[in-house]
Amino acid sequence: MTDIVLEFNDSVKEYDVSILSGDLKTGNDLEAAVIVSLFTWARAEADEVDEGSPRYGWWGDRIDEDSTDNTGSKLYLLKREKITEETIARAKEYIEQALQWMITDSVASDVAVTIERDSNDKNRVNASVVITRGDRTRTMNFNDLWSFL
Repeated sequence: MTDIVLEFNDSVKEYDVSILSGDLKTGNDLEAAVIVSLFTWARAEADEVDEGSPRYGWWGDRIDEDSTDNTGSKLYLLKREKITEETIARAKEYIEQALQWMITDSVASDVAVTIERDSNDKNRVNASVVITRGDRTRTMNFNDLWSFL
């Protein structure tokens, strides 16, 4: 299936829709779903933010009081964190949580996440997401993950 293409704009460090000949550019639906899942802000729990700080998140997840939906990820909570083994482990956990819906909703049979500190630049963290759908796999790499936050 096709979906809109979300392209990373390095000059402003954010994703945006891509335009081609005055129309929305279309591309891989799985890629768009991963980008939205990782780089929109999931609602933080009260104990995950300082008292009085906004918890963010998409309001649509709270329309149904019984819903457990949580669109996006909590990667944004790491934006001001020092890059340590603990924060790298939390980033992996946040990515796995954000993509769990793909397995729950049978979009994918497996999602494997690998995160590591860049061997050439200790101020960078790279992430790799491998999604298995039937007998096919799709790998998406996010170099310098902290620049996306």
